[in-house]
Amino acid sequence: MKNNEAEFYSLHLRLVKDPPGDTAHHRFELIALPEGPGEPRRAHFEHWEPLSDCLSAVANSTAFHLKAIHRTMHAGLTASLIDRATGARQIFSLHQLKDLGLAG
Repeated sequence: MKNNEAEFYSLHLRLVKDPPGDTAHHRFELIALPEGPGEPRRAHFEHWEPLSDCLSAVANSTAFHLKAIHRTMHAGLTASLIDRATGARQIFSLHQLKDLGLAG
């Protein structure tokens, strides 16, 4: 790991319309924001199911939580992965980001 890379990240999701202005085509963007110095990491998913499967495995998200995230994105908002018990952002290690396709 480079000295200027963060070791921990918070995850955020948003719906990306492609091409701009076309409401029929969209994809899901998963963004890992560093909890310190470093650049954001991004991954794109064409379909919700593979992304939700990854999130279920890494973040222990329930079906209800994933549905809330999906609806938030379709409402045009960015969804953050939070701890359902405390409401605080969930923090992920670089190793966990590898499981989501965000780190090489």
